[in-house]
Amino acid sequence: MKSAATKIVLILLVVIGSTYAGMSQSTIQFKLAMLGVHPFDEKNSQLFENKIDANGVFITEPAIIVGYESFLLADVFAWRGMFGFVIDAASKPAIVLHLGVKQRLVQIWRNSISIGVGGNLYGRDSWSTIPGYVQDNSWNANGDWEYKWGIMAELEYALFLNDNNDITLYVLYGHQPNTFTFTVGYKYWFSSIIKHPRKCGSCPFQKEGKWNP
Repeated sequence: MKSAATKIVLILLVVIGSTYAGMSQSTIQFKLAMLGVHPFDEKNSQLFENKIDANGVFITEPAIIVGYESFLLADVFAWRGMFGFVIDAASKPAIVLHLGVKQRLVQIWRNSISIGVGGNLYGRDSWSTIPGYVQDNSWNANGDWEYKWGIMAELEYALFLNDNNDITLYVLYGHQPNTFTFTVGYKYWFSSIIKHPRKCGSCPFQKEGKWNP
């Protein structure tokens, strides 16, 4: 797991560095979550700790996620990468590495709604050492850790404060397998200059490429 994670981190650093060097419009994001929602039947759900309800649907699962995105078309379409640290449903340390794309759906004045999707590498401290664990072959062992691949989808609401700062709310599916979470976050724009502007007469930007509130 460590070698796969290292390769993904290196790829992210290379792409981020080359993108930033090209002065493209880009952001860094910080997200905080506390609640994990598990609406599906899951193997080893008997191991879930910190349950809020008796059925283990709602679980306290703290998470910190850092993301980077660079826009490929105006302010509407971007690729992004994310790294997150999670205390999972079994109160074990876990990580998520994500690469994907994001599309803005709606913008009304300072408010925008976007969706994102991409692939994940999940890693966690192995559950096999927990008494009562039922073998789950969807995970691959690597020393004291185990990992597997998955998909993450995201719905984002952003409130633009000014050219460089947004407040954000997110609904995430798949930051951990079969799990929803709700996050609050902050987004900082490294650059508000559009590198690849789209052709339109009503974009929320001035002619020089900066956001126009």
